[in-house]
Amino acid sequence: MKSWLIVLLGLVGVGGLGFLTNPDRVAYENYAVEQAGNLARAECDRAPGGLGMLVQEPCHAAIEAYKPQLKPLLAATTTRQDWGLFSIYRSDISIPAVNFNGRVESIGLFDRFYTYKTP
Repeated sequence: MKSWLIVLLGLVGVGGLGFLTNPDRVAYENYAVEQAGNLARAECDRAPGGLGMLVQEPCHAAIEAYKPQLKPLLAATTTRQDWGLFSIYRSDISIPAVNFNGRVESIGLFDRFYTYKTP
């Protein structure tokens, strides 16, 4: 009987902690802007052959210049499913300067985000 009570209290505690630390949409948008920048920079780094070094720096600069515009676009294209203990976020990200488009999906839990799908 005691072991069931301990398990039950543990589940209630973890559930309550999840509920209290479910990150909000603004936190996600800040996270998503950084993640989109990281994904786009990775695309810059994949330039073919000897062109990599020539295009990397201008490509990275274009991404940094575009980041302030990305937050309002993310706000418009992000959906949130709030499950109380956690939230699922889906964002359609587009960075035309580097021809980057795709959907990113993340889970918000315990004041953190865990991305499980990227283009």
